[in-house]
Amino acid sequence: MASTRFSFVPLVPLVPLVPLVPLVASLVAIGCAPVPSNNGPSSSSLSASDTIDARRIFEENIDAIHKRDRARYLATYLHTNTLGRNGPAGLELGYESWSARRDSTWPDTLVARNLRVLPIASGVVYGTYCYTVTQKDTTSSGVSERIFVKTPEGWRIAVTTAFGLPAGTPAQCK
Repeated sequence: MASTRFSFVPLVPLVPLVPLVPLVASLVAIGCAPVPSNNGPSSSSLSASDTIDARRIFEENIDAIHKRDRARYLATYLHTNTLGRNGPAGLELGYESWSARRDSTWPDTLVARNLRVLPIASGVVYGTYCYTVTQKDTTSSGVSERIFVKTPEGWRIAVTTAFGLPAGTPAQCK
């Protein structure tokens, strides 16, 4: 059984007050797992295909927010009890209990910048972007992340995070 070595390079600066350590640890664990050898397509072609497909669902997710299309937005996520949602309040699991399924509010504006994707393993892609969102005369900025997984139904978001910066702090994403 051959294994592939992965190295992890942060895509965004680790800003103080932004607790990304649990997510980074998870990504490192996924990246360090042995990958069985096979005689299928090369890993570079799989990575390119996975990256393109994950980016497509990433853009679909952001576009659904812009168009306030709840059905399209929710369709980009896993509908399982393992859907992970993380932010300053901590990790929450599950699709059924997710407030986004019932919440009728949308941001007045969402500016998503520096959308980046990084293949982690076959069928697993990490994505991140910097955001500035305005809702009810309040503007905030931060970093949002996604982990995309390939399922029999297509690509879906398995983990979503959003870590806002303290009020009044200028956007710091590069």
